[in-house]
Amino acid sequence: MMWSKRTIWWCIVFICVKQGVSQNVSSLSKVSENCESGKRQDCADCRTVKICSYDQTVLTSYKCQDVEPDKPYCVGSGICSSDYDSESACGVADDLCPSTKAGFYPDPSNCTQYIYCDEKKIATPVSCLAANNAYNHSSSSCFLRKVLDDCFQVNCELLQNRNKWFIYKPFPQLYFFCSMSGLPVMFECPREFEVYDVKLQRCKFECRESGRFPYPGDNKKYYECVYVTPFKLELFEQRCPLQLTYDEEKRICNVK
Repeated sequence: MMWSKRTIWWCIVFICVKQGVSQNVSSLSKVSENCESGKRQDCADCRTVKICSYDQTVLTSYKCQDVEPDKPYCVGSGICSSDYDSESACGVADDLCPSTKAGFYPDPSNCTQYIYCDEKKIATPVSCLAANNAYNHSSSSCFLRKVLDDCFQVNCELLQNRNKWFIYKPFPQLYFFCSMSGLPVMFECPREFEVYDVKLQRCKFECRESGRFPYPGDNKKYYECVYVTPFKLELFEQRCPLQLTYDEEKRICNVK
């Protein structure tokens, strides 16, 4: 049987979309497709409530986070709670947590929401209190949006965004990858003055203030940021004189 190019193209799209939908399941636990006999309300997973009919069909579902931001977990017979039933079921590492250091991080797909990551990379979502607010990573709090650019977010579910790297523009030390399953995976540059370069696909040093800064992996060299105009900083790589090494504390080349 001969298939036209158009038919083949639509088959590929269907397979990709189907695969994306099947994989776009919370990594915390697999969503239950059917309801238990006699239950009209239950947990689809540890964050989602499902509403059922008597014939065990799921009529609709909703995220606890969207209804009660301070109670993001589903427990028992579909009740939203501030705590989860089991760490093994819900308390697993979340790909939105970029490091083992506890703290608040943005949700790159939703500017009105952020997450708290503990040392085990277990994430707790938090929503801005007002719909016209957006998360500010520098202050770990929400602020009133005044222009469209105040809300930075990327829809990783769109096919054109999948399998691509993005910089979290409000704080370019953070960057994320939109996976083929349509879920963002967050990363963080290891050093304070580094930002992610999408073209190079690595973190690189960026001048944010004038002064001298350590060169990673080589104490004979250092970065120096100098104002070349009243508003423009330029980066230079410098080398210490012979017999001297860069002293991070004094920010000068010093005797070993």
